[in-house]
Amino acid sequence: MSDTRKTNIVAKALSNMANASMKVAANSRCFFVYHQPKQPVELKKFRRF
Repeated sequence: MSDTRKTNIVAKALSNMANASMKVAANSRCFFVYHQPKQPVELKKFRRF
C-alpha cells in the first residue's frame, strides 16, 4: 500500500471521528451544573432537532 493511500485512509478516519463528535456536542448539554458555554452558530446546523 502506498504512503499516500495510507495517509488518505487516516485523514478520512479522523474526519469521520471529528464529525461524529461534533454531532454529539451539538445535541448534548454539559454535565457540569454551571458550565454551559455558548455554542458557535456554525455548530447549530449539525443539530438533529
